[in-house]
Amino acid sequence: TLAAALERSRANRAALSARLADKESEREAQADLVKRATEVESAYRAWTEARAALEAFETAAAQFREQEKRRQPFLDEINSERARLEQERVALSEQFSVISNQLLVIDELGKEQERATAALAEAEERTRQREELRARLDASRQRQAALKAENDGLKAQMMAMDERIKNLEVTDAGNCPLCGQELSPEHRAMTIDGLKSEGKVFGDQWRANRVETESISGQVAELEAQVRGLSDAETERVRLAAQLSALSERLETARQAAAAWETGGKIRLQEVEDQLNGEKFAASARSQLSKLDEELSGLGYDAAAHDAARQNELAGRESEAEYRNLEAARAALKPLENEIASLQEQLSTLNVELDNAEDAYAEAAARLGEAEANTPDLEESEQALFDLQERENRMNMEVGGARQLVSVLDSRRSQKAQYTVRREELAGEIARHKTLERAFGKDGVPALLIEQALPQIEEKANELLDRLSNGGMSVRFVTQASYKDKKRDDLKETLDIVISDSAGERDYEMFSGGEAFRVNFAIRLALSEILAQRTGARLQTLVIDEGFGSQDAQGVQRLIEAINTVRGDFAKILIITHLDELKDAFPNRIEVEKGERGSVVRVI
Repeated sequence: TLAAALERSRANRAALSARLADKESEREAQADLVKRATEVESAYRAWTEARAALEAFETAAAQFREQEKRRQPFLDEINSERARLEQERVALSEQFSVISNQLLVIDELGKEQERATAALAEAEERTRQREELRARLDASRQRQAALKAENDGLKAQMMAMDERIKNLEVTDAGNCPLCGQELSPEHRAMTIDGLKSEGKVFGDQWRANRVETESISGQVAELEAQVRGLSDAETERVRLAAQLSALSERLETARQAAAAWETGGKIRLQEVEDQLNGEKFAASARSQLSKLDEELSGLGYDAAAHDAARQNELAGRESEAEYRNLEAARAALKPLENEIASLQEQLSTLNVELDNAEDAYAEAAARLGEAEANTPDLEESEQALFDLQERENRMNMEVGGARQLVSVLDSRRSQKAQYTVRREELAGEIARHKTLERAFGKDGVPALLIEQALPQIEEKANELLDRLSNGGMSVRFVTQASYKDKKRDDLKETLDIVISDSAGERDYEMFSGGEAFRVNFAIRLALSEILAQRTGARLQTLVIDEGFGSQDAQGVQRLIEAINTVRGDFAKILIITHLDELKDAFPNRIEVEKGERGSVVRVI
């Protein structure tokens, strides 16, 4: 049709115009490059010269690198020695830091040692007073026992004498029932008076003894109270003696370390710093390296000039591509101008043809408009009919949708009633579950059980640890702690174990292996016993596997004493160890010896 042909002509004109614009832009770029021909050629010549200079430097550099390989072993030796000295300086500096910290605490350790010495003297004085009180108490008790025995004898004598007096008073015989002699009234009266007089002496002595006994009882009670008040004197003395020994050992160790540093480490640190600062190490390697440097200087190779030549060659490398483009532009400029002229001619012809086509199209469109004006509007009527039918269909669809929505609404109402009942049931279950969650959460029943059990576990663990460490160590359970955020006033729930000894409270990791084992042994045994008591059961067996290897001799002896102490709480105690010196510590044992034919078991 005319419209399609006209549209194709317009598209061809647009494509031809775009192609012409591209070619003209290309021509301008080529022409600009040709105008800069002198500049491009000069840059290209400079680049070729730089490349020749670089090749010369590369040849010299190859010889230089061959010599450089001979320098590397000596450089490695120098760097290795420097690294060793720097590592030694770091180690000595760290040692100096430690020694400095020890020097800062020597005075404080001395003062603490003086306080411990004074406290130990006071504890020894209390121990001496306790022994004196015990001696006085024993003497008082012996005197009390002697008075009781004497009173028992006096009481027996007085009862016998009363019996004799009664016999004399009631007898009618002519002879004395006591001595068998003739008994006259005067003799009877005199004998009875003598017996009563002697009985009075016994009675006075008995009463005097009873008064003295009562006085001694008061003294005994007072002495016992004083002895009880000093019951911890010996334990305190032993603890202070151990503390003083530890302080003295720490102080002596610090002083020895400081003295050793002054005579050794300090001098060596200065020597190392002098060697590093003055480059006075690896003298042999430096001498050999100096000789090689003299040989290299004879080659006349300048690394800086080589690098400059490399940069010049690299900077001018683009000039080669631009020179090649210049040659291509000179060759392509004439054909490109011819192509542009041809395109311009084609575009002019196409414009004339397009003008003619547009005139023909305008004339045909006018005739078509006149013909359409004289034709009835059938399409408009058909469109009105189609619109009415579409509206009817749309209204029917809306009615059907409304009926479906009513049905869905009835179903939703029924579901709503069911969901309401189910929601109330679930709300009740949620409330019960939340109650159970609080009860069994960290603040519920478990927290209550832990809070009730911890004091018993702590008391039992400290009782065992007191025996294991001779009163030198104790543990404390902490269930609440402050937050790191200082703005918070409340406390967080926690469970920390705080361990104390003569040096105060320290972290678990700061204790030796033997000390840590004693703490573990005491806590685990206490926990087992408390749990067994709570369940109404009895622990039947205690197993200790290799628990003595980390202990010193005193620690081993205390562990043996602790095991013997709790022996009555268990039906069996099994101890597994490789230490031969413990064979005689327990009455029964099973020895396992490994031989060439296998292991041999003996029950002893």
